[in-house]
Amino acid sequence: MRIVRIISLIARVALMATMVLGLLHWIAQIPFLSILSQMLALIGLTNIHELLGVIGVVFLLVLALVAIFTRGIRLLGAGSAIYSFLVPTFGLTQSQILVGNLHWLIQIAHLLVGIGAMYLARGIEKHYQRLKQEKNRQPSPEASAVQVSK
Repeated sequence: MRIVRIISLIARVALMATMVLGLLHWIAQIPFLSILSQMLALIGLTNIHELLGVIGVVFLLVLALVAIFTRGIRLLGAGSAIYSFLVPTFGLTQSQILVGNLHWLIQIAHLLVGIGAMYLARGIEKHYQRLKQEKNRQPSPEASAVQVSK
């Protein structure tokens, strides 16, 4: 149970850092902050953003696989596995979608997709912990049979 918590934490921290870098990139697009935009370009902000996003999505995929093999949250795991392939696909192609004045809609959608990935990582962790706690609370059938026979 502890390893699922650690994997979820790594996924969420990587995705949160990705979101912060993405928002920083947006802020740097404001005309009077052109110096910030130049500094971010020098440090390779986009590459760091993509790397952290991939790390977060890989850990989300690991969580999805754990969920797929856990009875009770298989459907959540399958949906998260599909979603973990959707996130980088959308992220890498977003610059080509709806180019022009309405591209901000795609940027907002990209932000929401990232937030959804963080939510899924936390959701898998919570459901997994709840299932394991319920399993630990319930006595085994053998123990119940012994108590009934006494």
